[in-house]
Amino acid sequence: KTDGINWNFVTYDTLIKGLCSGGRMEDGFKILEIMEDSKEGSRGRLSPYDSVLYGLYKENLLDEALTFLTQMGKLFPRAVDRSLRILSLCEEGAIEDAKKVFGQILGEGGVPNVLVYDHLIHGFCEGEYMREAFELMNEMVGRGYYPLAPTFNALISGFCRQGKVSSALKLIDDMVVRGCKLDIGSYNPLVDALCRKGGFQKAFGLFSQMLEKDIAPDLSSWNSLLLSWCQETSWLARQNIFQVNYLLQQISEI
Repeated sequence: KTDGINWNFVTYDTLIKGLCSGGRMEDGFKILEIMEDSKEGSRGRLSPYDSVLYGLYKENLLDEALTFLTQMGKLFPRAVDRSLRILSLCEEGAIEDAKKVFGQILGEGGVPNVLVYDHLIHGFCEGEYMREAFELMNEMVGRGYYPLAPTFNALISGFCRQGKVSSALKLIDDMVVRGCKLDIGSYNPLVDALCRKGGFQKAFGLFSQMLEKDIAPDLSSWNSLLLSWCQETSWLARQNIFQVNYLLQQISEI
């Protein structure tokens, strides 16, 4: 502005994307408002609004994101209608129908928003379509949308249900590398799955990580670990009694 350079759509689009993805939602909304009041406007393009959606999603403001998506229907009725249709189908468990609508969006050159990706991934995981879920997550990241921990956790749980513990462990490592905060939903399915497969030592290692991060395991993980512990007599025989007492102390404190 100081140099007399007029803002155009690229200016607005870039600023909104940077501010919203950086957690500065208030500033992002201000630029969106300036864009809408300008002669340029959005030029009928979705990208600035999708950036706001992602910013809300990234801040875990999912209800606000859904409300914003619904309000976008005034400007982009066809795109929003399809997005809401996918979200509804996923919640109903009609994942095949959701895939068809998703395919229509892609076939027409559309770019799905972050809520569409998130709901589809959860739907694929619930339907045990783990390969599709993992590929869609990679596509989501490729679009610049990084999933929240619950989305990663849905994949971890799905892999564990299918006995693909190594895939779940790799996903945990990927979450750590990307700086995603692990929570109880990240660890518990793996602890249970490892105990069922007889991998007590790996389960105990994850369990120890949980305690170090002040993440309290749920009753299911406690039971799985203790049952596997009792069966792992060879492991117990090799452990120093102080290590065993340490675990018991952690249990009593929690």
